[in-house]
Amino acid sequence: MADQHGNPIICPKCGVAMSPIAAGDVTVDRCEQCQGLWLDKGERLKLLKDKKLVKQIDIGDEELGEAHDAIRDINCPRCGVPMYHVTDRAQKHIGFEFCRQCHGSFLDAGELRDLSEFTIPERLRALFGH
Repeated sequence: MADQHGNPIICPKCGVAMSPIAAGDVTVDRCEQCQGLWLDKGERLKLLKDKKLVKQIDIGDEELGEAHDAIRDINCPRCGVPMYHVTDRAQKHIGFEFCRQCHGSFLDAGELRDLSEFTIPERLRALFGH
């Protein structure tokens, strides 16, 4: 996919081009270097409904993803505004970058897989607030 000017979007963490990847009826952008994912508004929730698709597109090394999670001062690859680091409401150990302007998300390698694997202990912690 492209940015607002028709250029391929650039990974906000690595600075290299991201490639469009078809995932069902959604097309996401994946960094060719770190395998981080750019998801436009609504795509994250759509993809999380299908674990098979998540495993097809989130193919990066989780350890590299964890290292890149520390990089938080980034701008949105779509609209250029600063992004915010947010944590998932139900799985507080998972943080990712979110754009308040276009509502897109950048997830480091392994984060989408982790979001899709909402375990029973995580569900209980979310339910009871522990």
